[in-house]
Amino acid sequence: MPTATLRRPRRRKKRPRLLRLAAPILALVLLAAAFWIALAKFSTQREDDPTRQARIVAIDAGHGGSDTGAIGVNGVRECDLTQATAQALWDLLEADPDITPVMCRSDWNEDLPAADRAKRVAASDATLSLSIHMNSDGGSGQASGFECFPAPPGNRYNKNSLRFADFIAAEMSAAGASLRGEGGVRYAYYDENNQRIIRERSDTNPNDYPSFAMVNSTGCASVLAEQCFITNESDLAAFASPEGCQLAARCYYRAIRQYYGLSPEPEQSNS
Repeated sequence: MPTATLRRPRRRKKRPRLLRLAAPILALVLLAAAFWIALAKFSTQREDDPTRQARIVAIDAGHGGSDTGAIGVNGVRECDLTQATAQALWDLLEADPDITPVMCRSDWNEDLPAADRAKRVAASDATLSLSIHMNSDGGSGQASGFECFPAPPGNRYNKNSLRFADFIAAEMSAAGASLRGEGGVRYAYYDENNQRIIRERSDTNPNDYPSFAMVNSTGCASVLAEQCFITNESDLAAFASPEGCQLAARCYYRAIRQYYGLSPEPEQSNS
């Protein structure tokens, strides 16, 4: 009669203590990684949301110093008009407790190329930048209207720059300016011969050519505004006279407030 063969029960191999600890440690590492990824995503979203940014605006008066810019009707100089508008905008923003303005120049007579002014903006805490210019058609006096140029497609700040540009164009239109191109918002590039290339806002293809330094290299949402044609008498009277510069500054001011999610004008206190 066959007898049953006694077998020793198999001993379960004990996992090394280190291996037993690895699973919870790995879980903690993965959890921490997920947390930091989520935090980074949240921080990026916050950084890209104008309504949650620090409201610090860089104001750039185009040209200046030995660079007069364009010469318009009756010999008016572009640099004088950009400075007048920039000063008017500064005064509005400085009186507004919701927004902090910074100037790209410490002195109107300072010779500072656009690339260096852009570096100053990038080195500041500004989250928005506006470069103010006047337009010229070379003296024919036929061209007129307002146009502005946001940071172009392919630039990290294109979306927010376009948002700002739309607010500016809408305010200028409401003030009576005719809008050039598609709603007054276009893109500009410079080829290897330093010739300007204009593209409409509907052309969203990134371009290998650079745009203006003051929208390309500021490290924040940026727009360059061509306020009016100073070679056109009607434009000059409407948006480059002393009253016109004040009017344009008010348009920029209202656009800045709306960009940050504020009402176009501060609420008046009843006290």
